[in-house]
Amino acid sequence: MRGATAELAEWAGSLRIEDLPDSVIDRVLAHTLDTVGAILVGATQPWTRTVAEYASVESPTGRSRSAALDRTLRPEWAALINGTAAHGFEIDDYALPGLSHPGSVVVPSAFALGEDRGISGRALIVALAAGFESIVRFGEACTPSLTSHRGFHVTSALGVFGSAASAVSVHGLTADQGLAALGIAAAHASGTTEFTRTGGDIKRLHAGMAAAAGIRSAALATGGFTAPLAAIEGERGFLAAFVEQARPEQLTAQLGHRWALDGLALKRWCVCAGIQAPLAGLDAILREGDIRPEDITAIEVGVDRATLAHVGHIGGSPRDMTEAQMSLHHAMAMRLVAGGNDPLHYTLFEQGLDVAAQADRVSLHVDDAAEEAFPRRLLASVTVHTATATATTVRAEAPGTPTTPMDRGARLEKFHALADPLIGERDALRLINAVDALREDGPVSAVLAHTRKAQHTA
Repeated sequence: MRGATAELAEWAGSLRIEDLPDSVIDRVLAHTLDTVGAILVGATQPWTRTVAEYASVESPTGRSRSAALDRTLRPEWAALINGTAAHGFEIDDYALPGLSHPGSVVVPSAFALGEDRGISGRALIVALAAGFESIVRFGEACTPSLTSHRGFHVTSALGVFGSAASAVSVHGLTADQGLAALGIAAAHASGTTEFTRTGGDIKRLHAGMAAAAGIRSAALATGGFTAPLAAIEGERGFLAAFVEQARPEQLTAQLGHRWALDGLALKRWCVCAGIQAPLAGLDAILREGDIRPEDITAIEVGVDRATLAHVGHIGGSPRDMTEAQMSLHHAMAMRLVAGGNDPLHYTLFEQGLDVAAQADRVSLHVDDAAEEAFPRRLLASVTVHTATATATTVRAEAPGTPTTPMDRGARLEKFHALADPLIGERDALRLINAVDALREDGPVSAVLAHTRKAQHTA
């Protein structure tokens, strides 16, 4: 019997650096650095510290680092912490059309295992590529039905397969062992999007859960534990249980020849991916129209239906940071009142900044062009009204996506903005060089070694 589960497992276990085009290596390393920046910021957050304290008690001493602890842990526990940190402040990458957050799962998983097993930099790149590609393909097969129809969170429900694929690569599992690893991973798939309605810290943990579970799945498979032969595509497998309108062919179509990870995207601001295009539109109007925030009387935002459902329910008075970063109303108001949507601006929310009056001026609707483009592209229409001028409307696309990419200069600017306040410019530069050196087989351990200062900065 040979289906998607078996084909993906065999591919992940047999992938080699020679199979990766230069463009794939470039993208993998760019998203690795971006994810490490997200880990640095997330490591300072209270939810990450809670997870780190738990992991520190539960894990024996190992060889895998986390940005939140001085001691090293076993891989599963280090990945739990770093995954939570990476997804912990809404600045991590995402993918189109799947809208999962691959980096926050794959990078913690691959590094935790890579440090533990002492693999080379090039072997790590292979494991990262296997993980990124797997998650993006699952997104193609499951989006938007998995979230829109069933309410599952793509990062945890799909991320576990990317973590398992990275682990299959690092361990060099046989085809049968890899099949078991993905099958066990399917049993770990979980996580709902209720946080978009009633908040809580749980969204932060979803990436850590998936990273740890994928490592566990491969470890069990290595020990001989078995799973269903068609755990993903079977009659009662993952797709049937989690996805109302699945496209299973996307999991393996031209596998090894067409690289789905070309759909990876980077965030400009630390809010949900669906809020990036509206913020870009508002920025364009403020910049080009010479409009002062205090002159604005109303803002109309048009997005696709799925985005509206995901970020349009919380409104302008969020109760916690999760709700603040998942609220389109609040994010637009933050841009007007605080001047931006970066980590520094959100410290003002933690200090009690109230933007409800400005958020009440924001109204949302379904935009036909955005609806037609979704989920391949994230578009928004933004109309700003003032008391003294004609309304101004722009149509914007989320920056950092495949059609609006960030060049290396923009990516490094973002990384330094995140990293320099936490570890200093010198260590930030060393970290950039350590990631770049992986291409030439540089040491895996050198990357996270430069994150050690982040834990002491809150």
